[in-house]
Amino acid sequence: MKLRDILNEGKEILEKCKIEDGKHDAESILLNLLDIDMASFLNMCDDELEDRYDKRSISKLITDFDDMIEARSKHFPLQYILGETYFCGMRFLVNDNVLIPRQDTEVLVEKVLYDNPDKNKYILDMCTGSGCIAISLSNLGGYKVIVGTDISDDAIRVASNNARDLVSDPDFEDEMLKKIYFLQSDLFDNFGKIKDELGIAKFDIITANPPYIRRKDIKTLQDEIKKFEPMIALDGDEDGLKFYREIADEAYNYLASDGKIYLEIGYDQAKDVKEIFSKKGYTHIETVKDLGGNDRVIIFKY
Repeated sequence: MKLRDILNEGKEILEKCKIEDGKHDAESILLNLLDIDMASFLNMCDDELEDRYDKRSISKLITDFDDMIEARSKHFPLQYILGETYFCGMRFLVNDNVLIPRQDTEVLVEKVLYDNPDKNKYILDMCTGSGCIAISLSNLGGYKVIVGTDISDDAIRVASNNARDLVSDPDFEDEMLKKIYFLQSDLFDNFGKIKDELGIAKFDIITANPPYIRRKDIKTLQDEIKKFEPMIALDGDEDGLKFYREIADEAYNYLASDGKIYLEIGYDQAKDVKEIFSKKGYTHIETVKDLGGNDRVIIFKY
């Protein structure tokens, strides 16, 4: 048996199960198991497995590959199967406790970096999930301190593990010298702890990618999303705007003078979110489109 034979069998299974781009997914799974890139695979894919591996290794490879292909055939997301995904050029660990980072969200990170070259900033990232926004801003922007919060303890554990792997020179031994912190909090509920432990009461920048899918629209999403990604990270209540209202209600209390709020939004929510914040006294600065031409990030000051 050859590696090409194993790959083709997996590809055929996924295509029969109507997995979009089953070839890509089967390749990703096999390369992940072998811990090699495509160039290395092409150099060895037609060699007999027995010439490269012992019987036990071959058996384990086939078993693990079959198990992962079976999971993918049931529409379990590829990123969860691999346990990782890439965001802003960095490899993030993910599992089904966190929303899978999307390329659209990179627009928010890029905008914050572009607008704020000064590194002497305190940043709050709410609904942090895997920590992709907070960690990307820490690494790429070199900001003074970033605090990421999420309602889910499981998400906070994922984000903290990603920080340990990815944040440049974090001093995890000395709490007061760390560049990034993660804290369980339902939006602003636990912010007394931030002030007590870190001495931070105001932030120069607040970012958030809150749940914003309308409840009735969730059933129209791909199986990979609606069946397996955490509902708590998707459901924005009946109109998809619940969390924008809650953020608008309190964010000004934690925003420094001349501070800004950067929010990811659904493609058709800019008008409604602008109205919510305007009624609370915020000033709309800008709405930024993603690569698809859809409204994706909205920015306010108070």
